Amino acid sequence: MSPTAEYVRVQRQGPVVTVTMDNPATMNGMDDEMGPRLARTLEGLAHDDQARVVILTGAGGNFSGGGNLKRAAAFLEDHPGQGAGQIFANYLQYVIRVVLAITELPKPVISAVEGAASGAGLAWMAAGDLVVAADNARLVPGFLKVGLVPGAGTTYHFSHLFGPALTAEIFYLGDTLSPQRAHELGLITRLAPPGSALETAQELAQKLAQGPAQALAATKRRLGRAVRGRLAPHLEDERQGVIIAADDPEFARRVERFINKSASKEK
Repeated sequence: MSPTAEYVRVQRQGPVVTVTMDNPATMNGMDDEMGPRLARTLEGLAHDDQARVVILTGAGGNFSGGGNLKRAAAFLEDHPGQGAGQIFANYLQYVIRVVLAITELPKPVISAVEGAASGAGLAWMAAGDLVVAADNARLVPGFLKVGLVPGAGTTYHFSHLFGPALTAEIFYLGDTLSPQRAHELGLITRLAPPGSALETAQELAQKLAQGPAQALAATKRRLGRAVRGRLAPHLEDERQGVIIAADDPEFARRVERFINKSASKEK
């Protein structure tokens, strides 16, 4: 197995390329193991003329749990008095590269979502062109519950999709967003029975792959200009906010409670 394949798998079905985040132990969390591999894979597909449509999905029953909070908590424990800003600065370079790779790919990107999607997982869903999600998926915008600022384009994309007031409610409260509600609001384009999100996404991708590649790329580019004209500076502004929040003692307190609560649920 190649070093890249250790955390990211790439499968081809004709012109459809499925990229699978494969680190179930972290719920496919973004860290410095999976992060650079996922970014390089998606960036490389921009130059792959055989790939007409890309599907992004996760292994082990989850899409992505976002940043690797356990690793951040371990760093805080090993470095008392320090914040975790440097940990998130490292994570975010890859999270943002993935967002930009998705939005700049000259071909449609479909997210196939099962299980949990939070943090960076939500960011990648919102950055893609289409989202197919199982109707029992868990969309968790829980940034503030652990003392972090929403990042990776989530405040940008959600405010465009939902409007500022509803976006504020979603992020301030951090409650799980049901797939049915996300479908009504336009984040999810198609719902699928549990366990069949990838299959449904593959069927959709095969239809898209029959379309005119150049015209699809040009259409995506123009849709991107209309919706994401100020995305890059917004990503940087969010990045700074996340780093500052991760250095705040409030994050250390909240992430410790979160890890302890998660551990008690696993027993």
